Amino acid sequence: MERVRLKWVAYTAYQAPDLDVMERFLVDFGMMRSARTDTGLFMRGTGEAHHIHVTRLGDEPKFLGGAFTVESRDELEKAARIPGATAVEPILDPGGGFRVTLTTPNGHSIWIEHGAAKVAAQPIRRSYRMNFASEHLRFNGTVRQRAEATPVLRIGHFVLWVKDVVAEVDWFRKYFRLVPSDYICAPGDPDPIIKGTFLRYDEGKEYVEHHCILVNESKNFGCHHSSYEVLDLDAVIAGHEHLASKGWKLDAGYGRHYLGSLIYDYWLDPFGNRIEHYTDTDLVNDEYEPVYFVGQAHETTQWGMAPPPSFFD
Repeated sequence: MERVRLKWVAYTAYQAPDLDVMERFLVDFGMMRSARTDTGLFMRGTGEAHHIHVTRLGDEPKFLGGAFTVESRDELEKAARIPGATAVEPILDPGGGFRVTLTTPNGHSIWIEHGAAKVAAQPIRRSYRMNFASEHLRFNGTVRQRAEATPVLRIGHFVLWVKDVVAEVDWFRKYFRLVPSDYICAPGDPDPIIKGTFLRYDEGKEYVEHHCILVNESKNFGCHHSSYEVLDLDAVIAGHEHLASKGWKLDAGYGRHYLGSLIYDYWLDPFGNRIEHYTDTDLVNDEYEPVYFVGQAHETTQWGMAPPPSFFD
């Protein structure tokens, strides 16, 4: 069958026992409430997406699944033809639209959605330009960046923990227009053993972000982290200082990754889910040559606070 063309990550969804506490954290993280019901919290960024983070009320904190948007009803109908998929169904949550529900080989829920309502975008622009040694762009101007909740623009990617990386990646590649960017490997004889695969949208010559999903082998099941783009380095650091001042729990950051090159800052939400601010990621196309990374955990960070051992469980 023809592969489904994904447009972007729509949101990740979690279950938690206290929506008030989750909302307070996400506001400090830089999101805004889009809608709330007795059993669900729907948070947005500055873009047009109705929501980019969903929390459903429930006793046990856990990851529920991830959603992707497609740009047409035809693409949604393609998704409904994937073996094991549901029929196209109306979305009863705030924002509406239609979805197809899928289950991956490792048991993760993936929703393919189209037609959700949009909200008014809130453009974020810097009031200053950054100077570099090789290029000076700011004249008779100053930088006045406060430590504050840094506006989240959108969700960029999420990371699945699985027991069988090969089966999960093969499934995503068979049914969706996705292609590997880089690989995380363990030493092998004679070839490295792939333990994780970064997948990006397959748009040929068009440049896209380094990855929209990472599939990683783990003893755990769920989501390693979901990741949200902010404007620039100042935004990352300002958000870091703000979250620290509010007493939220830092996981790792700030720093710059090796794979994908992005600047990161990881925090734990009140229920133990890892969540990331990021900026300045690589843009790649079909001329990009994948890296088979074999190295120690600390080598995944170029500079900054390296993630703790628990980050790589």
